Amino acid sequence: MRILITGIAGFVGSKLAGYFRKALPDATIIGFDNLSRKGSEANLPLLKDWDCQFMQGDISDRFFMESLQKVDWVIDCAANPSVLAGRGNDSLSLIQDNLMGTIYVLEKCKHDGAGLVLISTSRVYSIATLNAIPLKNTGMAFSIDASQPLPQGITEKGITENCPVSAPISLYGATKLASEVLALEYHHRFGFPVWINRCGVIAGGGQLGKIDQGIFSYWIYQYLLQKPLKFIGYDGLGLQARDMLHPEDLFRLVWQQMIHPVAGAPNIVNLGGGNANTLSLAELDAYCKRNIDGNKVIQSINENRTYDIPYYSTDYTMAQTIWNWKPKWSATKILNEIVDYGKQNIDHINSL
Repeated sequence: MRILITGIAGFVGSKLAGYFRKALPDATIIGFDNLSRKGSEANLPLLKDWDCQFMQGDISDRFFMESLQKVDWVIDCAANPSVLAGRGNDSLSLIQDNLMGTIYVLEKCKHDGAGLVLISTSRVYSIATLNAIPLKNTGMAFSIDASQPLPQGITEKGITENCPVSAPISLYGATKLASEVLALEYHHRFGFPVWINRCGVIAGGGQLGKIDQGIFSYWIYQYLLQKPLKFIGYDGLGLQARDMLHPEDLFRLVWQQMIHPVAGAPNIVNLGGGNANTLSLAELDAYCKRNIDGNKVIQSINENRTYDIPYYSTDYTMAQTIWNWKPKWSATKILNEIVDYGKQNIDHINSL
C-alpha cells in the first residue's frame, strides 16, 4: 500500500505516520509539508527513522501536487488550523491553503483512483447554534443543561453530525466545510472512497500549541516556561470547556475506514473525547496548579472574542454505533503526556 500524508511534519500528520508505520511495516509512506509552522522541522528526523519519504512542498502548489507519485490513499492533514485566521489580510492565503489545496488533493485522488481521508474540524458547526446551547455552571466549568430544550443536533452527550453548519462559522470553518462538500461531490462523481472526520481538539505530547490552536498544550507550556496566562471572555472565569482527542484514537478510526470499511457507513463522522474528556480552562488550570506550579496567578479579561464559544463536547454516538469506536485515551493521560513532553523538550519549546 502507498499512503500519502499531507502536512506530514505537523503534529497530527507525523503522529499518523508513526502509527501507520507500526501497523503497516511494509507500506510506502510518502509525505510533504511546507514547514511553515515553527517547530515542524523537528519531526523530520522521526520521519526519517520511520522510513517515510519526505518532500518539502505546498499543498496549494498545483504543479507540485501534479508531480507526486501515484498512491493508494491520501490522508489530508495539511491546513491552517486557526479559527482566528483570515480575519485580516491573510484571508486569501487561508483560502488557498485550506480550500485550493483540497481541490488539488481531490484531483490527485481522481487521477490515481486513491481513497481520501479528510481530517476536518468541529469548527464547521454554526456558532449561533453552539452559543444557543443551554448551559449550567458547575462551579469550575460550563456543561450542557439537558433539562432545557436543546437546539438541533445537540444532545446531552454533546454535538452530533446533525448540528447546523450555517454561517457564521469563521473563514477557517468555511474553508473546511467547503472542502467537505467538494470531497463528497468528487466521491459521488468519480467513485473513490472519501471519509471525513470532524475532530474536536486534538492534543498530546509533541503538539506545539498556540493560543488559538492547541490550547491544552499551550496552557501547560506557558506554565512550564513561567509565562503569563489569561482567562479571556465569559467573565474571565475560565469556565469555557472543550473535549480533547488523542491522535492515536484518531488513527484507530482512520485505520478502520481505510482497511476495514463498513459498507453504507456515513462519510462524515464526529470524533472527540466526549463528556468524559471535556475540560474547562479553569479545570485545566487546576491540573497545572496541582502538577506544575500551585502559586501561578491567572489574569482575567471579561470580554468575549469573535468566534468564541462557551462549550464544545463531541457526541460520538455514530462512530461508536457504526465503527465500535470510542476514545481510549483519558483527559488525564493526555495531559500527563503533554507535561512529560514539555519537560523533556522545554528548550526547544522556548525557542519557538
